[in-house]
Amino acid sequence: MQMKSEQTFWMSAAATYTVAWGWSFFFANAYFWDDWASFFGKTPEEPFDLGYYEEKHFLNPVINSLLLNFGIWAFRLAIFALMFGAGVFAYKIISRAKLFSVAQCRLFVLVFLLLPVNHARFSIQTFEYSFAYFFFFLGWYLVLLRKPIWRIAALISFLIAIGTPSFLTFMILPVINLFYLDRPRTADQIFKWLLRHLDIFALVIVFALFFRTSQGEVEKYGTSSYGLLYSVSLGLAFAIFAFVMLRRRRKNSLPIRDQITILSSIALVWLGTVPYWIVGYDPARGLPDVFQLHAGARIQANEYFTLSMSVLKLVAGIAIGLLVLFAIKRKSRHSSLIIPNIFIVLYLLNNHFVGPLEWDSRLQLLWPLGLALLAVGLIEFVPLNLREKNASLLVVALTAATALISAEYYVDSLKQKAVIEAVGRDVQDLDGRTVLVSEFKNKLNARDRTYRVGEWSGIVNKALVGDDNVIKTFIALKDDQTCPVSYRGVALYPRVTSSFFESLFNRRVDVEVGRIDLPVAASGPAIRACPER
Repeated sequence: MQMKSEQTFWMSAAATYTVAWGWSFFFANAYFWDDWASFFGKTPEEPFDLGYYEEKHFLNPVINSLLLNFGIWAFRLAIFALMFGAGVFAYKIISRAKLFSVAQCRLFVLVFLLLPVNHARFSIQTFEYSFAYFFFFLGWYLVLLRKPIWRIAALISFLIAIGTPSFLTFMILPVINLFYLDRPRTADQIFKWLLRHLDIFALVIVFALFFRTSQGEVEKYGTSSYGLLYSVSLGLAFAIFAFVMLRRRRKNSLPIRDQITILSSIALVWLGTVPYWIVGYDPARGLPDVFQLHAGARIQANEYFTLSMSVLKLVAGIAIGLLVLFAIKRKSRHSSLIIPNIFIVLYLLNNHFVGPLEWDSRLQLLWPLGLALLAVGLIEFVPLNLREKNASLLVVALTAATALISAEYYVDSLKQKAVIEAVGRDVQDLDGRTVLVSEFKNKLNARDRTYRVGEWSGIVNKALVGDDNVIKTFIALKDDQTCPVSYRGVALYPRVTSSFFESLFNRRVDVEVGRIDLPVAASGPAIRACPER
């Protein structure tokens, strides 16, 4: 990525970042997912829903209350700035490593900033992730400066970062970086190196022990058997693959620098999933069916044959893919251009059609680091005369993909606004009846997600009450669910009549809200069939 100057590059980076993620300023006061339950109508003095409970960051009570004094928009402004700031420090870190050219470092940071992952940042409920993310990279950079005052600042930054416990695992990265820079070789040098950096190890160990003893057995951070299975098995498979590939390169006397870059980046992506797999999350569940093992459930159900067949299908799919790549490598003289871009296109297709793992994209904190490094390694395989153009095309594609996903959230916010206006206009005669909401299709919901009960509750409350002071019972119905018992109800059926691009350009979503009154007698039997949708 050739730029006239550092200033010109960062102006360009800020511009593309704004195009990709700046949509959040158009819905600065909107709510998504758990925002409705945790923030809608809340004041800074309501501590439980603002993050005092044990799974959350220890600074949430202070930070959330402070930002709420300004308004919900303050969270989105801070997220926008913090995530860009993380990119700035990631650039400084990789530049100091002296492993890459200026052009490679600039490509790295652009991919880092523009990748369509971590899109759950649009939810203010996940603000702590963006907050910790920034301080992790800030601390990593400061510890490399080798000055006592910056060392103290780095430890404080690391403490803030590991307030999101997943970063305890990621702390291995700045430690590896320091080891690479110091290069201790003898046992005595290694021992002295450990003593020199004992403060970092102590910080991580003490916080981990304090967190476990002060928070107790928090289910969110418990270890699951299938999570360990995923982490260890995939890590072992990758290690074997990396060993074989590096031996093959060395045997054939081929340069291994670019391959080490690629293998290291894949290892980073794997490391980024380990904290979440171990505690029971499965970030892979958003991938195509061939990747779905459902190992935990099948082990518990003793369905070992089914699990074996799923493993075989997965292995066969990977093997076929490798054979296709091998055939391209052997038969096509343009393989060095085709193969890197196959991986790029597959990644973008996954993000568009499967989604960046939907709500679980909040768990992909370390993925931009690994995927950006992977992009740098892949581009190096492209012929030199096409390398810069290919890199520029990649940046354009990532900007467009992320901007499209961001626009989905903007349209989603417009839809919520339209539903609120329609319900507030047409539903004024509840008379104590229960409100039931059912949406036949998730049209214009960002990432085609289904609104949760808490979201519908917030939307209807905002339309009828104006805040979260729930004076009615609001229930979101699924299409296969029976109606509730013992209530007189009003069933609402929102239906979107405008298209995505029409709504985007007109800045308005057209919504029709159907209504059916349900005279359900108290203590009566359950209704076995809800009104037709």
